[in-house]
Amino acid sequence: MNIKKTLAPILSAFLLLAPGCRKESSLSISLPDKYEGKTVEIITYGDSSIIASAPVSGNKADFILPDSISSPTLASVVIDGRIRAFYIVEPGKAVLTDSMNVASGTPMNERFSRLITRLDSVEALDDMDKYVDFAEKTYNENKDNALATYFGIEWLKYAEPSKIDSMMSQAPESFRNSRRTAYYLNFARLRAATAPGQKYTDVTGETADGAPVSMASYIQPGKYTMIDFWASWCPYCIKELPEMVALRDKWKEKGFEIVGVAVRDKPEDTKAAIEKHGMTWPVVFNTERRAYDIYGFSGIPHHILLGPDGTIISRGESLRQIDARLEKALSSPES
Repeated sequence: MNIKKTLAPILSAFLLLAPGCRKESSLSISLPDKYEGKTVEIITYGDSSIIASAPVSGNKADFILPDSISSPTLASVVIDGRIRAFYIVEPGKAVLTDSMNVASGTPMNERFSRLITRLDSVEALDDMDKYVDFAEKTYNENKDNALATYFGIEWLKYAEPSKIDSMMSQAPESFRNSRRTAYYLNFARLRAATAPGQKYTDVTGETADGAPVSMASYIQPGKYTMIDFWASWCPYCIKELPEMVALRDKWKEKGFEIVGVAVRDKPEDTKAAIEKHGMTWPVVFNTERRAYDIYGFSGIPHHILLGPDGTIISRGESLRQIDARLEKALSSPES
C-alpha cells in the first residue's frame, strides 16, 4: 500500500479547508465622481447587518470580506442609506460599477445577474401574476442557496396571502427567521385584511392647502373608483399618467373616477407634479407611510379598484387590466 498516495488527497482537502488557505471573497466597486468621499456599506439582505464599510476614494471602494461571513450570503451595496446594487459574498474576485445592479465575476453573482435580467423582462410585461409566478418558481429552484433570500422576498411581497403559510412551512430556517421576511409577512397579513371582497379602509391626509382630509371624502357611492397610490419621485407613476388621463376620459361619463393618494411625498412636490402633468382628479396629500401600513403594498404605483358599494374588486393590477374590468362592467347598455 502506497501511504503517500493515500494521504495526498486527505492533505489536499485539509489544506483547502484550513482558514489560512480559504480563497478570499473580494469586491471592487467603481463609482462616478458624485460619490467621492461617501461611505459604501455592505449589508446582509436578510437582516440588514453591516458586514463591511469603506470610503469611496479615487472613484473606487475595495473590500475583502471577513472569513466569519458564511458563504454564500446575499448582501446589499448601500450608499447614503439606499440600496444601489446586490452582491453575493462568495470566494473569488467580484466587481461592480454604477451601471450594474448585481456584481459580476463569480459564479453565483453571474447567475444572479442573469436571473435579475429575466425578472426585469417579466416585470416589463406589466402583469403582476406573471411576476409573482416567476419569483415563486425561481425561489423554489434556489431554496438551497443564497438566491432564495431575494426571490423568496419578491414572491412574499406580492403573493396571495392564502398561499403564504404553506410556503413558510417549507422555507429554509434562515429565510423564515430573517428580519426582512418578518417585515413582509406582516405586509401579507395587511393585504389579507384588504383583499378583493373586503370594504376599503380609509386613509387620512391633507388637502393641497394643508387642511385635514380623508380618502373616503373623495369616494362617491355608486361609482367605480380607482385609488392610485403614487408619488412625485416615482418615475413609473409619472410615466403612466397619460394612460390614466385616457382611462378617466374614457369611463368618467359612465360612472368612473380616480382618487390619488400621495405617499412618502412632500406636499410641495405633490402639488408641482399635479400642475405639471395636468392631473384633474382629487388627490390626498401628505399621507406619509399610512397607506403602506393599511394596505401592505411594497411598491408604487399601486392601484386598487373599488366597486360602487366600496368593495375592493382588484388590487395591484395594471391600468390595462383595470380598463378590461371597466369594459365588462360599464360598456353594457344598462350601465
